Amino acid sequence: MSNLFSIDVEAHLKKAASYTFGSSAHYPVELVRAALRRGATQVDVHLSRDRLQVIDNGCGLDAAAVKTLNILMDPQESEALKEEAIESIQNHQGMGLLAIFASNPREILVENSSSSSRLQLYYKKNLFKKSGSIQASSAVGTNGTRITLMGLHRDVEREKQLLEAFCRSVRQEVRLNHRSLGGQPFLSGQMAVIELSPLKSISVSLGQVGIPLTGRICHFRLLDQGIPWHHFSLPPQKGFIFDAAVETTAGMTKDLVDYLVQYAHRLYQWLGQRYTTAEPVHRDRIEELLFTHCRLTNDDSLVMQFAPFSLYNSRRFLSLRQVKEKAGRGLLYAVPGHRDRLRYHTAHKTVLSLTREQADLLINHLNIPITFLSPAAHRVNPMPAVWYSLKRGFRRFILSLLPGPKKVLEPGQLTQGQRLFIAVLTQYLDGQGEFSLIQRPGVQVLLIPSRGPFPCIVSKKNKKQLLIRRDHPLVQEAVRAVQVDPRDIELFTPLLI
Repeated sequence: MSNLFSIDVEAHLKKAASYTFGSSAHYPVELVRAALRRGATQVDVHLSRDRLQVIDNGCGLDAAAVKTLNILMDPQESEALKEEAIESIQNHQGMGLLAIFASNPREILVENSSSSSRLQLYYKKNLFKKSGSIQASSAVGTNGTRITLMGLHRDVEREKQLLEAFCRSVRQEVRLNHRSLGGQPFLSGQMAVIELSPLKSISVSLGQVGIPLTGRICHFRLLDQGIPWHHFSLPPQKGFIFDAAVETTAGMTKDLVDYLVQYAHRLYQWLGQRYTTAEPVHRDRIEELLFTHCRLTNDDSLVMQFAPFSLYNSRRFLSLRQVKEKAGRGLLYAVPGHRDRLRYHTAHKTVLSLTREQADLLINHLNIPITFLSPAAHRVNPMPAVWYSLKRGFRRFILSLLPGPKKVLEPGQLTQGQRLFIAVLTQYLDGQGEFSLIQRPGVQVLLIPSRGPFPCIVSKKNKKQLLIRRDHPLVQEAVRAVQVDPRDIELFTPLLI
């Protein structure tokens, strides 16, 4: 935009918002933020390939802003005066009205209506025109501003994406090409969220603190008019892992972090109290968070609030206080908490079933002496193995009484779905599936035109041939399921074989 500016605009844009976004496609977001700062309750953004228009119903540009735009758009003004004007509209939350010039438009129209005046600023091809009134047909209304930029060369799709991402939590009504944005929560992917109370001493007007479902670091977003202007991460603060979105223009300070930590502490207490009624996946996350806090701060008060330590072969759970009491009265025993078929001789001892994280907390961080039991050498109950042998023998007996298989179907006699089923089943039995629990390497899968009591049989002539009955209902259902999602073969293989 060399005809309009005699200074390097790009250099100013790069340093205008040192905390925030380096993308040149961000300037529509800045125009929306500027409209919200003027008290707008409704902002309409119209984006097209060669035109951008932002209309708001705010109080209009004040006299200082109008003077600044007049200096920047007037080619007759000096370079020094333009430099001062640019510096006056920059701030660390964003580039402000400098966003009007960020896309290097060929034509600029600024229409402003306030309680004191109405005016129109127009620039095109090094010509600047200022008018003291707005036409009666203008869509600005009683008060408000309409900024129109034409002849742009930019990435429209990227600009739409940034508008949707940064304006998603704006409380006022923002519309992009007549489609509403905003109204969404500041934080997403949270297990629990609490609203912040305004605090003038640290310049907090609103915000949220949440406990994320995943992750081990804290994420902070500083907002201006509900639009992020600074996003950064920190390690756990005072042992707490949390996310926060705060409406403030003061920046991140120690007092602000301490204020957010108070709300995170309240959320941790709330989660600990609801541990027993939470879903299993949330229980694991609650344990991870509260155990991490205990490790980092050596404060076990939060862990004392719930009972995560289960007893072996029992539905009872013990709290940390109960575990300490039992350890104080004598030797405490435990077994690994993974679900396997190992059996342990407990001899009427109090035995805990501990996960790896629980054992690490109790032994390495709380210094509670625990003895882990060794598994029994033999199964306590041999009936499962006996029952499996009887079932396998009975099946072989029935198969020996059935007549031999009919003629094997050739590939040309199979449908596309049946050929896909054979290929997927063969790969699964060869151990090439993602979770191949049943493996029969080298087995040849064939279809036969038969409908018997069992979906498949083993060929008597060749033990490496698995003969699938094409007309069996279970086989037909498996063929249909594999056509939709080949991974469903994991569900049908144990039923077929």
